[in-house]
Amino acid sequence: MMKSLTNLAIVFLFSSLSFAQNVSILKDSICVSHDCFELQELKINTKNTEAYKKIQKSFDVFNGFLFDIPEKRLQAKKDTLKSLISKNSLRESQYGFEKYEILFDKKGLLNLSMKIQSYGSPWENTKYYFFDINNNTQIGDNLFINKKKLLFLCKKKIKNEEGQSFNMKSLSQYKLNTNSKGKVIGISIIFYDEENGTNSGYPQYLALFKWKEIEKFISQKYRNSLLQD
Repeated sequence: MMKSLTNLAIVFLFSSLSFAQNVSILKDSICVSHDCFELQELKINTKNTEAYKKIQKSFDVFNGFLFDIPEKRLQAKKDTLKSLISKNSLRESQYGFEKYEILFDKKGLLNLSMKIQSYGSPWENTKYYFFDINNNTQIGDNLFINKKKLLFLCKKKIKNEEGQSFNMKSLSQYKLNTNSKGKVIGISIIFYDEENGTNSGYPQYLALFKWKEIEKFISQKYRNSLLQD
């Protein structure tokens, strides 16, 4: 991607914001010659320290060091990337670029994905989270009731639709599917085949449920909030 880093100017682009209701994605970039590298960081408009702790522990980007101010973490990413580029050691470091996607953000409920891709390597991975911002808690598989039956249905769907069968235990990885108006129309529950990992990561499979299929498995505590406009 980068032929040479010697005597190349480093250009910092202004930060931009991708807004949702309670959350924004801070963005910044570093450009070297014809190559630009985008940096992202999640900013929550409340003092939800639990979300930051969970997300930042997803991938060991800063050796376990936690930031409670997203602007500082974004700056740390820039400083680290700038240093690696100046030393021509970006490829050897396999620097991890994080990318966030806000999937649902209403009534204090936040569903998001966090993807990391390693520079100079095909390896990548994605984690999914569901938070109750108001109560500063991670909802995870507490979104669901009758979990044993739901897990059985997930296994059946993946077996029938993907032809795959592997060890599936957790219902904590999922994304809320919405229409163009932001209304929840279903849920995709994600599973990773950790027994058959490759250099690119673990194979990912999802069990897709329409709302009518999954509604009876949603905890009453969250069901109405998901359906409210």
